[in-house]
Amino acid sequence: MKVGLTTLLLIISLTLAYAQNLTVPEITDHGPKAGLRVRVVPEAYEGTDVYYSLYLPENYKQGNKYPVIVEYTGNEWKPSGSTGEVKDANLGFAIAKKLEAIWVVFPYIKDSIAVTTWWGDEEATVAFALDNIRKVCSSFGGNPAEIFICGFSRGAIGVNYLGLYNEEIADVWLGFFTHDHYDGVKEWVGDWGKPLSDYRQAAKERFRRIKGRNCLISQNVKEGENTSETKKYIEEYRLDTLANITFNLVSVSSIVPGIPSAFIPHSHTDKWLLYESRNANLVYDWFLETIKSKPNTYSATGVVRDLEGKPLSGIIVESGRTHFAITNENGAYYLEGLISGNRKISIFDKENESIRLSRDIYLDSNIEGLDFMMLE
Repeated sequence: MKVGLTTLLLIISLTLAYAQNLTVPEITDHGPKAGLRVRVVPEAYEGTDVYYSLYLPENYKQGNKYPVIVEYTGNEWKPSGSTGEVKDANLGFAIAKKLEAIWVVFPYIKDSIAVTTWWGDEEATVAFALDNIRKVCSSFGGNPAEIFICGFSRGAIGVNYLGLYNEEIADVWLGFFTHDHYDGVKEWVGDWGKPLSDYRQAAKERFRRIKGRNCLISQNVKEGENTSETKKYIEEYRLDTLANITFNLVSVSSIVPGIPSAFIPHSHTDKWLLYESRNANLVYDWFLETIKSKPNTYSATGVVRDLEGKPLSGIIVESGRTHFAITNENGAYYLEGLISGNRKISIFDKENESIRLSRDIYLDSNIEGLDFMMLE
């Protein structure tokens, strides 16, 4: 069969448009290094199988600031090839690659074991995230004002279920990205998410903690569909009045050729962003715009001085577990990415020491001139 030039060019263009162009690095036990994805075992979990993965961008330089992509994996589910393990996560890599961001994947924990289905001990899982996000920011230059949470399948539900679990962890994030499934949409096998009416009420209470920040809700649909169960749920419960929501309805089978295959056995997959597509570009653009505009978050700035009025450099100024800044040579600090509400601004000489000075504020706009004087 002869193929015309126009048809041939079309085939070539489609092949290029939807070719896999990224490969997720395998996890190693090498120390943190630009372009590598490494296993990190926190001191509290030495001797256990609990770890998180850390990827530093290829052009990483110590001293620079980088966005942070925090990911949670899907359940172990053989039909999709999902193992539920940290080492096999895929969703956040393409985003980190495009943005030159730090990418971390956190485990779900129960009794010092990383579990591959559902949540483990929610409080232990959330505490692990809070402790290690701060360490990633302080040790590797993660920008506390540009921390995102993302997840696939179980992890997509976890973006809200864990990421909005309480006020403390809800305070961390600049934006929320989910792919396939969503907190509150449906009941699940076993006792979790039942009864649906109670589950949805709890999910809506969690959702209120977003306080108008950006959410990107991505869902695999059949080619040509313009809605989804998740989209209907969001609109029915008017959650779109509580956040800036962008929907991304993805026909994965149209983007990824040859499903099912050994690499991608099911269209319910976290690997679709490894392929170029308009939907992938929407994701990258959403992240870039969210970083640029930081919607519904605010900043606090000021100077820290001693009793004689001399600016103090190297002083830690903190608001919440993960929002912190260090005063420069002029004693100035800049805290950004803060959500509205009652906040405490605290001053430390250095990390892990007791608070030297603090001030309670109510934040609903940017605040300048929030100065402090160290009394000794």
